[in-house]
This record gives sequence, structure tokens and C-alpha cells, in this order.
Amino acid sequence: MQTTSLAPLRGKALLSLGLTALVLAGCAKHTQKAATLAPGAAPVGHVYPVAVDVPPPVSSKIKFSSAQHEQIQQAFNVIGLKSALMVAALTCGEQDQYDAFMHSFQPHVLAAQHQVDAYFRKASGRMSGQKLEDAYVTQLANNQTIAGMAQGATFCLNNSVEFQAVLAFKSTIELDRFVTDLPPAAAAQVASATPTTPVP
Repeated sequence: MQTTSLAPLRGKALLSLGLTALVLAGCAKHTQKAATLAPGAAPVGHVYPVAVDVPPPVSSKIKFSSAQHEQIQQAFNVIGLKSALMVAALTCGEQDQYDAFMHSFQPHVLAAQHQVDAYFRKASGRMSGQKLEDAYVTQLANNQTIAGMAQGATFCLNNSVEFQAVLAFKSTIELDRFVTDLPPAAAAQVASATPTTPVP
């Protein structure tokens, strides 16, 4: 894996992500093998929560405008996708796909990272924004890993679909829509719940 791909991850956060991935790495071969034995398990894509939770400021006196909130949420969603793809890369042996994603979208991902950095600096008040951010990145990766373990044999299948989707994007607009839209399964549920007969 290229070192530039890991640049946005720092110190303890990177170490924790590596350790977290090791939890799944031991079962990765089993997962991939099991996946080949279970063709009926349909991949669904979006193996992570689309809207990533933004931690609140440490004080209610620290304010952000609604426009800032929208930009911050979008940045967190992009970083959430990057983190999920990193977990997938380490767990399912998808390093080449992750590197291809970063090669295509690194400027956009880094711009989102800078927005997240700025958010933590302001939201932390007098506390260390970097410390809070590292804890957040670590927790995010841990949660994504736990969610992956819960998927069992379909985790790597789902991530394969996820990588196919993001690597097909031709613009950052498509990427931003992807991290904002409902996941395919949820979108299907919404569509099926929508009345098809016209209301008089």
C-alpha cells in the first residue's frame, strides 16, 4: 500500500485502525472462502452508515451556522467513506482498490480532512482538538470494523460492490452524492413503501 494513501491517518488512530483490522484479518480468508460458498447472499453496497455522526462541540457557546453545519456534515461523510474503505482494504485484501480510490480522489478527500481538522480545532474550545479528532477517527474505524464482523461472510462481497461503485465515479460531485444518498437497501424500502396508486 502506498504511504501517501495513509497520510490522513495519524499516530494512535492509525495504530488502532491497524490493530482493529487484525481482529478481522484472522477471519478474512474464512470470510472470503465462506462468501464463495454462499452465492445466495446478495451484496448490498453501502456497508457503512451514510451520514456519519458529527460530535457536538465541547461547549454550547461554540456555534456553527447552518451552512457550516452542511459543509461539515459532508466532510465527515467523505472521511467516513474513506475510513470504511480503509477497513475494507485491510480486511478483505482490497489495498489496490483503496489506492486507486485515493489516487482518483485524494485532493477531494484531503479537502474534507482539512474541514474536519478545522471543525475539531474550533469545536474543542481550549481542549486539544487533535486529541479529540484522533479519538473520533479511532472510534469510527472500530465501529465500522464491528459492523463488518456482524455481516460475516457477506462483508467482503459488500465491500467489493462498494469499491466498484466508487471507482466508477468520474467526478467529486458523484462521490459527494454517494456519501449523501440513502444506501441501496434503504432506498428500496422507501420506494416500496411509497403508494403506487394515485390519491384522488
